[in-house]
Formats: sequence, C-alpha cells, structure tokens
Amino acid sequence: MTDLLLINGTIHTLDPARPRARSIACADGKVESLDETPPARRVIDLKGKTVVPGFIDAHVHLLAYGRKKQEVDLTGVTEVDELIRRVAERARQVPAGTWIRGSGHELETHPRHEQLSAATPDHPVWLVRKDAHSGLANARAMAAAGKGVLGEGVFLENEMSAIEDAIPHPSPAADFLAAQRDAMQLGITGVHDAMVDEDYLRLLRSLEDGRSLRLRVHAMFWHDDPGRVIEFMRSTKPVGGRLSVRAIKLFMDGSLGSSTAWMLEPYCGPAAGSGIARLTSADVERIGRVALETGWQMCVHAIGDRANRELLDAYERLNPPPEARWRIEHAQHVHPDDLPRFGRWIASIQPSHCVADRTMIERKLGSGRTPGSYAWKRLGRLALGTDAPVDRLDPRWTFYCATTRDRGEASQCLTREEALRGMTSDAAFAGFQESGVLIPGRPADMAVLSHDWLEVEPQAVLDSEILATLMDGRVGYQSKGLS
Repeated sequence: MTDLLLINGTIHTLDPARPRARSIACADGKVESLDETPPARRVIDLKGKTVVPGFIDAHVHLLAYGRKKQEVDLTGVTEVDELIRRVAERARQVPAGTWIRGSGHELETHPRHEQLSAATPDHPVWLVRKDAHSGLANARAMAAAGKGVLGEGVFLENEMSAIEDAIPHPSPAADFLAAQRDAMQLGITGVHDAMVDEDYLRLLRSLEDGRSLRLRVHAMFWHDDPGRVIEFMRSTKPVGGRLSVRAIKLFMDGSLGSSTAWMLEPYCGPAAGSGIARLTSADVERIGRVALETGWQMCVHAIGDRANRELLDAYERLNPPPEARWRIEHAQHVHPDDLPRFGRWIASIQPSHCVADRTMIERKLGSGRTPGSYAWKRLGRLALGTDAPVDRLDPRWTFYCATTRDRGEASQCLTREEALRGMTSDAAFAGFQESGVLIPGRPADMAVLSHDWLEVEPQAVLDSEILATLMDGRVGYQSKGLS
C-alpha cells in the first residue's frame, strides 16, 4: 500500500517532460506515481496549495548558523558605538571570563580593539563581520588565544583561526540540530555545507550513525593547509548518500566587504591594495590534479575578478571531464572578458549578496568596473544558496532576490523557473544528489507552499508560508496552516 498520498494540489515536478501534476503518491521513501490515487495509509488534501521539490541550499554553513543563534546579533550594525553597546549589554548578562561572540556587523572600515577592550575588560570578545572574512578581538580574547595584544586587533582571512581555535564550543551537536530544525521549517531538505573541517565531519558522521541527520548533506571538506587537503583526498574514498563526502573546498580570495576579494585593479577610497590572494592558480592546479586522480569534486571560492580569472585559468589547464561537475563558489565580480568562459562550470551563487552589496560595489570598485558583477544570466549553469549565516537561511528571500534583485539591474534577474531550478534540480545536480525533481523512483523530498511562487507577485513570495516539509515521503515539519 502507498504510504502517503497528496491530492488536489499544484505540483511542480521540475521534470521538463512532465512539469505539473495534481497528486503525488509516495512509498518506501520514493515518489511512486503522479496523478494517480492509489489506496494510502495517509492522505493529505492540499486544497489547492503548491508542492515543489524540497529546497536545496547549494552554499551554506549550517553549523556556523547554529552557533550564531547563541551569539550577539550584530546584523545591520554600521557604527562602532552601537556595536560596543550591544556587546557591553551581553557582558553584563554573563559571568566574567565567558567568551562573547558576535557576528553580522557591516562597519565600513575595520575598527580598532581599544574601545571594545575598554568596554569589556573581563570577557574575551570575538566579533566577525557579516561576510565572515574578518574579525575583531578585544585584548582579553587575544590574551586567551596566547597572542598578546596584536596591533589593532583585526584578523583577516586565515589569520582568524588564531582566535577561533581558542573559542570553546561545548555543544556542536546541539548547534547543528537547532540549525537543521530551522532549515526543515523553511522547506529545506538538502544542503551543500561549504566548509567542513575534520571535527565537523566527525560530528556529521556521528549524527548519521545515530540517525539524527535528517537533511541530505553534501559536505565540502576544507583545511587551511593545501597539503592536508591533498592527503585527505588520497586517503579517503569519496562517497555519496545522505551524507555525501565527495567535494573539497578551497579559497582563492576573501570578500568585497572586508576588501580582501582579489581584484585586477586596486580598491577605491581608504582600502589599500587589490585584496588578498589565498591561493594561486598553481596551487589550484596542484590540488586539482589530485582531485582528478581520486574523483573529488572541486568547489573553489572566488569573488574578485582576479580570483575568478586565475581560477578559470587553472580549471581550463586541468580540463576535467563534464561528469566531475567542478564549481566556482560565488563568482561575484567577473571581468566581462571572462564571462564566456563560465559555460563549462557550475556557478554556485547567492542572490541575496547582490542585494546586500549593491550600495557598496561602486564605492569599493568605482564606476565602470561593475558590468561583470553578479552577471548571473551569463554564468551558465547555476546552483543557488544563501551562504547562511552570512545572510538569511530562507528560500523565500533567495527566490525574491534572484528574480527581482530587489529592483536592481533587471537584465540579469533570473526568471521564476530559472530560480526554482537553481534551488532544486540544478542544485541537486551540483551536489550529485538524486533529489530536486519529483519523478517516480526519486526521493520524495517536498515542500508545501501556501502560494504558487511561479504565479504570484514577488512580494507575495516573501509573505508566503512554508506549510510542510517532507523527506523520504514522511512529514518532517507541518504548520497549522495545513490541516
């Protein structure tokens, strides 16, 4: 007998051969049939509601998102005084010696530690900018990390590990499970976790062994030492499944907000230089050759136009077969001459970054340098993600930003169908996953929506509700709006 039957709905299958259905039957965790109504143990009358494949966030940091729920929320903070006020308020609430972490601020320039240190003399404090590519430590934090007081207390890119390695994380499993719960309430059934170190990988494996891992996780292994990444690829066989461990993550550069994105020309204003090169194309080639030998997928962060060019150069010299599905993470600022080169690769983009960075791009780069910024329609195959906790873990916001750019450059907006594919079937392709499309024999992962996102106005998407999330044909989350 069929396990679950959903009837009387608008079902977008994402299958070009059969894009719509009115009912869907599920058995043994798979889609059993469409537009048939066999006897079922449970029947849900959708009453005209919409079903889509479960959303797949193609670039997220789920454990970091869970940890952020315990941090001081600095979202939207652009002034040092407000940053200090929020942190000092938390310091009054927790015992002396307790680490205070915060993230999400958008200060235009890197602040010095002295004012923060004076306001929080009894607590080690570590504050990370919204883009997660720079952090500010107070004197107590630098001392706790065994570093003494270093300059302004600002740490960029790989330097950040000097402080972060000293911060205790007593309950990583609880942090992850809290994040997983939020994701499922938002219709997310799969994630591509874009920075999984050895400790995090052990956690994910233990959660899978204990049957607590409900999301499908495509884990990108990361280590700041390229030699360790090579050693890992040679010693570990890539595997798929609910926990897929078959990809590695590298960083070519940093971020625009921290002025560490690697650019072809210098930044404007007070920021000196052209950013930071975290890897060279020769480094990528050395690692990429091993990836080709061992069957690992390359997922490389590149934001600046120089970083993207160097990465494209390396990828083209390595010349992997199409089935390798190599990715470029972010692909935010690309020289127009390089845009045609993206056709061979998967561009893993985060539409919300375009909206968040809009006022900053020209200020940082100057006029005339933005034609290749967020040029999504010229990047080839797209997989869409949130980069949470850098931005909102919310598919509604991702879809809205992808299709409207919040009233930004219309020529590069995705169509509704393109956006939905990038959040489901194309994201699944980018992670070697069978989900992302509702056809018989594929995983019965679905999201039930109060509105049809392919039909309603963009604002209505933001106002819509995720009514239920189904994984393997079982209801993992259901709101009161779905009886």
